[in-house]
Amino acid sequence: MKNLNKLILTSLTVLTVLAFNGCDPFDDFYLTLAMDTEFNTVGAGSDIFISNGLCLSDFDDYEDNKDNLIEIRYISSAYMTIDATQGLQGQNLTLTFYQADGVTVLFQYVLPVFVAANYMNNPLEITLTSQEIDNINIYLSDPQKDKCFVATLAISNVLPSNTLYTLHSKFEFLAELKIKS
Repeated sequence: MKNLNKLILTSLTVLTVLAFNGCDPFDDFYLTLAMDTEFNTVGAGSDIFISNGLCLSDFDDYEDNKDNLIEIRYISSAYMTIDATQGLQGQNLTLTFYQADGVTVLFQYVLPVFVAANYMNNPLEITLTSQEIDNINIYLSDPQKDKCFVATLAISNVLPSNTLYTLHSKFEFLAELKIKS
């Protein structure tokens, strides 16, 4: 009888603990939103400047879940060369990410020496300061409101500058979507 009482008491204790602290199938869940924009140019000058706009609503993961979003948080960003003229290089690759107004800077990343081929199969991870990450997260603080951005790429002293060159590259921005069930 003692063993039966002990078994019943243990079973009730386990069930009670599971009921109050167990796995809740209705917990929030997370998705990674990969936003990207491509920079394409053909030129022969000594400087490159390209600007592109993008919005959260351009991406299905945001559109499909926007009514249930609790939070959007910055994860990381990167630059990749997709294709470029052989030997294309320059100075001060500057990637700037703005709010939709194109004036308010969320972050600016500068790489002093740029060789396009170095990032062909090896993305350049863009390291941000904690203040820049905070700027992005504050801008994203109302998750149901579609947010837009302007991304720019600038390179100075481009070589070869006397011949026609091409640059096809991509900027990727990863964010975490917290979605209520």
